[in-house]
Amino acid sequence: MPEEQREKKLRSIEDYLKKVACVSGAELSRRFSISLRRLGDYLRELGCLTSYSHRRAFYALRETARFGTRRIWRCPRTGALFTDLRSLSALVEWHVRNSPAGLTCRELSGIVGVRVEPHIRRISKERGLIRQKFAGEYVYFYRRNEKIYLRQLAQRRRTSTTAGPGLEASIESDVAALQRDLQIAIALLNHPEESRAAIVSILREMGQRVTIEDIADFCNRYGIKKKVIEAY
Repeated sequence: MPEEQREKKLRSIEDYLKKVACVSGAELSRRFSISLRRLGDYLRELGCLTSYSHRRAFYALRETARFGTRRIWRCPRTGALFTDLRSLSALVEWHVRNSPAGLTCRELSGIVGVRVEPHIRRISKERGLIRQKFAGEYVYFYRRNEKIYLRQLAQRRRTSTTAGPGLEASIESDVAALQRDLQIAIALLNHPEESRAAIVSILREMGQRVTIEDIADFCNRYGIKKKVIEAY
């Protein structure tokens, strides 16, 4: 497709998104007679947000969304839900991390507007959440930060009449976290002159799903303060 024609279609899609606030990919594909794959290229170029509700079927321009204190925006036309954190996993993590006493699935579902139960096991594994039963209901805490976790647990114990017998962190999650820490430690030892971004690239090439934030968290937890590690 000639550049002028491609740019014209891009601007047409952008104008339509501004007009309707949010729209499904299927509707855009039909309206502009383009494949879903090609549509995806245009939407990425426009920096569009994808809904975390409605099976991620709706799209909106970042400038259209008006996020509140919960970091959620509901499209008034379709009811589709969006977050500036760009995924349900990140949104759940953010709310659990910033909660004073952890959150139950029921509480999380009420906050984010969709049922969290079908996704909570995967989210917990990806985002470092851990659960404990209080008064017959599981409460999820932010385990990646020891201070936050202990503060949340103490507050929940103060406000709950019945605490369960103990933590039920999945074995798979613990093993995965330990393996990630081990791989980060080995990479830092083998590449002491590399930046965090370079370490992340090395680990991803080895199949490890890590981010710069994971490297920073590892360094903070183990007191690593080498100047080169702090550099981006």
